[in-house]
Formats: sequence, structure tokens, C-alpha cells
Amino acid sequence: MPDRLHFIRHAAFAAALLASFAAHPARAQSMPDHAGMDHASMPGMNHGPADKAPAAPAPMDHASMPGMNHGAASPAAPMDHASMPGMNPAAPNNSPPVGSLPSSDGAALRGYDSYGIHPHMMDNAATWHLLFDKFGGSRNRDGQNALEWDGRFWYGTATDRLVIKSEGERESGGGSDAKVEAFWSHAISPFWDLQLGARRDVGTGPKRNWAAVGIEGVLPYNIELETTAYAGPSGRTALAMKAEYDLLLTQRLIFTPELEASAYGRNDPERGIGSGLSKGSLSLRLRYEVTREFAPYVGVSFERKFGRTADYASDAGQSRSQAAVLAGVRFWF
Repeated sequence: MPDRLHFIRHAAFAAALLASFAAHPARAQSMPDHAGMDHASMPGMNHGPADKAPAAPAPMDHASMPGMNHGAASPAAPMDHASMPGMNPAAPNNSPPVGSLPSSDGAALRGYDSYGIHPHMMDNAATWHLLFDKFGGSRNRDGQNALEWDGRFWYGTATDRLVIKSEGERESGGGSDAKVEAFWSHAISPFWDLQLGARRDVGTGPKRNWAAVGIEGVLPYNIELETTAYAGPSGRTALAMKAEYDLLLTQRLIFTPELEASAYGRNDPERGIGSGLSKGSLSLRLRYEVTREFAPYVGVSFERKFGRTADYASDAGQSRSQAAVLAGVRFWF
């Protein structure tokens, strides 16, 4: 029985092997025969006979292209420099020879005018300016109110101008003290002006007229200084000085201390003025420039009379010294 089973197993294996061999020829016959395929009949695959070489490309005709026909080669024509503007050396030249113009100090046989050259500065145009450094009110420690102003107007050039100044105060009780000045101002240096003119005192008491000569300018560190000497009838003389400085705390907030002093050569009881140092004052103002042309300010001022002037004030029932608070505007245009 085992032999019989062994035989049946071998017979089944042999049958499977024969079936496998029979399947391979059928699959080989189903594949296309590439050797017999006509490639030339396929679209785009007919390259012609293999032994025929491709034709060489025809040479490109550059002369037929627009703008490329330069014609026959010929020597370049020389450039005519004389036909160019300003390049003809034979043309007449009306400009003065080099080195013949006068030097900066004008030391030469011929001046600039003879060549049609008229040098001039650009600061000879006349302009005008109005400035009120102070315009506002004050209240002193005695409770008196006053209107105060300090302004100037000028018209002219940078070197010569008419200057009109006015400074004073008017008290609420009716008293006042003021002066008006008019000057011809001439620049004697970049930072200093010489001033010649007249002054008139107005307000309480008789009017006084003065001839005036002064100097005004800027000291180092931008300290502005005015010093004026006066001479009047009956041998009266006087000297006034004012200095101020603008300290910029910011671009718009500016602190300005100002110092003033005046002296007289002789007594003037009718106006309450004594000889020698008459009075001095110090004011401290803080302004805020809303614009450069308009700036409100607040501050304080201190004033003291000296010598015979203080005596005249005491006789009239006034204080020898006084302090006040200030408020107003500074403006110009």
C-alpha cells in the first residue's frame, strides 16, 4: 500500500511538470515580432535612407539684414572738431586773457566794471521788522498793576537802517514812565552796529530831549548788549546799558535773564532822577514759542533805586526797591 501511494505522488508531479512546459511556447507566440515591424510606416519615423548625409546649412547673408549693410570697407573719415560748438580755436574769443582780471582787492590797471562784471552783495535789499520783546502786565508787591512794553521797529538793509525803539510802563494809578528813541544804525562789524540818533522822555514830569550815540551787538556766548550815551540841554548827560541772554531749555521753551542799569550826570528833581547810578533792574522771563513769531511768557522782575534817585522816591512815598510778577507775550513780524 505504501508503494502505491508513493507511485501516485510521483505521477502527479510528472503531470504538473508537463503542463508547465506546454504553457511556455504559447506565451512566446503571443508576443509581437519586432524584427518584422515596419518602422518607416509609423508617423515621424521615416528618416530616409541611412546612407544619405544631411545637407550643410546655407551661409547667412548679413548684408540683407536691415541696418547691417556697411558697404565696402573704406578708411574712416577724420572727425571735424572745428565744426563742434566752442571747439574752433581759430574763432575770435572775447573773454579776457587768463590772469588779466583784477585780484580780490581790486589792485589792477583795469577794474571789474571794464570787463562788464559788476560784483555786489546780496544784502542790499531793504526790509523791515517789528519786534516786541515784552508786551504785557505786571503786578508788584504793593498790589499795583501796570502795563509794560519793550519794542522796536527797523527798516533798511543789513548795513544801514532806521531803528525806532520804545520802552516804558503805565501804572493803573495813572503814573507812567517811558522813552522813545530813533537811530540811524550802521554795521561796523559782522556783530556790532553803531547807532546815532535822539531820545525823548515822556510820562510823568516834564519831557526831556537827548542826542544819543550808542553801540549794539552780540558778545561771546550770544549775550546781546546795548550801550547808549546821551547828552541834553543844560549840561545833562546819561548812560544806559541793557544785556540779555536766551537760554534754550528746549526748542520752544526759552529762559531769558535781562539786566538793565542807568546813570545820570546831574540831578533832575522834577523827574525824580539823581546823579550817579540811578537804578538797576533784573528780570527773569520764561517763554514758550507757540510759533517763532508768537510766544507767551511769565516771569518776575526786581528793581532798585540808588543814591539821590532813591531819596526822591522815599520823599514821594515810594519804595526804594520793588518786585513784581510778569505775564505777557513776545511777538514779531
